[in-house]
Formats: sequence, C-alpha cells, structure tokens
Amino acid sequence: MTSAPGWTDVSLSPHVCGAGLGYRKELSQEFSDHRDRVDVVEILADQWFGDGNRERLSGIVDEFSTVVHGVGMSVGSAGRIPQEYLRDIRDIVRMCGASYHSEHLAVTHVPGMSSGHLCPPVISEESLRACIRNVEQAQEFLGVPLALENITYSMSLGGDHMAAASFFRDIVKATDCLILLDIANLYINSKNHRFDPLEYLDHLPIERVVQIHLAGGVVSDSGKYIDSHSEQVGLAIWELAAEVAKVVRPRSVIIERDQNFPDFTSLLEDAAKARGIFFPCV
Repeated sequence: MTSAPGWTDVSLSPHVCGAGLGYRKELSQEFSDHRDRVDVVEILADQWFGDGNRERLSGIVDEFSTVVHGVGMSVGSAGRIPQEYLRDIRDIVRMCGASYHSEHLAVTHVPGMSSGHLCPPVISEESLRACIRNVEQAQEFLGVPLALENITYSMSLGGDHMAAASFFRDIVKATDCLILLDIANLYINSKNHRFDPLEYLDHLPIERVVQIHLAGGVVSDSGKYIDSHSEQVGLAIWELAAEVAKVVRPRSVIIERDQNFPDFTSLLEDAAKARGIFFPCV
C-alpha cells in the first residue's frame, strides 16, 4: 500500500477554517447577505460540473473559504473510478484551492447501473482491497488526500458494527487518507442498530478527522431514524458532538441542510453553536 508523505499535516495543521454551512444554490442571496457570519462553505462538487457553472462557482470562491465534497465517486465499488469523473472533481478541487476532497465511503454504482443512493461497502477482504485501490487511485489523480465520510445504512452489516469501524480504520491507515466524521450519521446508525457511538469512535484513528458534518433528521412512524437533512440539528446530536469535541480537533465543521429550509438565521445559529463546541478559543 502506498501513502503520500506530508498528507498527515493536513489533518494536524493549526490552520482552522471554522464553522459554516453546506452551500445551496437556493440560498445564494442569503449566503451573500450574511457572508461575515459564515466561516466556510462546503461546495457539493457534483452540482458544479460543466463550464456553464464555473463563473458562478468562481464568485463563491472569491466570497468564501471553501471545502469540497462529493457524492458520486463510489469508492466502495469493485470497479475503478471513471477517469472522466475524477477529471471533473479535480477541476473543482483546483478551482476552490482545496487541500483535500471529501467523499463517502460508499457504493453508488456498479458497471452499467446506479444505485440511486449511498450503499455501504461489503465488509470483506476483497472489498477492502478494492476500496484501498480506489482511494489510492483518487488521491494520485487529484493530487490531494481524500477525506472519507461514514454513511448511514438501513441493513445491519453482519451484526458486528465494530467490524465496520475497523474496516473504515484499515482503509484510512493503508491509504493515509483523512476522515470526514458525520456525527449525525454516527448517531443515527447507533440508534437504528443499537451500538455505542463512542465505542465506534474508539476504533477509528481520530487524529485523522479533518472535518465534521452535523445535520438534523426525522424519525419514521416505525421508529427508524432517517438522515433527511431537513431539520435543525437535534439535542441528542449536539450532545454527541460535545463528546466528540473532547477528542477530535477538526479544521472545519459544516451544517448540512438540503430541504425544508428555515429562516437563514436559524442555520447561522446552528453554525455558531458548532463553532462554540469545536472552536471555543477561536
């Protein structure tokens, strides 16, 4: 397995981007009006492919510090990542001046078919080798490290959720990549599958956490927790965030909201609360 010397410095750097929001085009005016209250915005790279979007994205980069996030790399697939997709991501990463690119540890497609959503990779030696190969391919092509994000999953992964954490850990250690820790996803999985989220964290190399996601979700009629990104961050997730902040020193924290948008000030309040938890001295 290969690794890139110096990439550890990205996660351990004293430079802090701070707390901010996932940039959503529907709220572009609100972002501009309140730019002084947003430390950093997260750009969803897949929404900005194509030359027609570049001028608008350039304006956002001029206004804000940015981090870059993706949803379509399918790191967990058995096949290699398409070169065309990596070229598009690299263009966005370079345009934003990003020092890393975050992506889900997930499967989103197999040859000839898209799943339509994020699926967890199979926990096996063969799958581990494929994930490591794909992360290495992406990092070499992009010229920056990946930060892998933990996802939610509806089906139990063989009943051993710490094996899933160890699988994640093994990829990170083998590739020298970073971690985007989604605290909402961690909480949701812990509730749906009944495990201790802090025990899960104990299995990860938490010094590699470079970024945090926080989001609000819903509970279905059957009692299932769903990562809907449609509500404000709930009390239980804030409480877990406070525990995580005792051991994790991220460079940035992003509040995610994709639908059911509230008054923008409530999003700013969530960002301010996250700032107080993770960057109390900044």
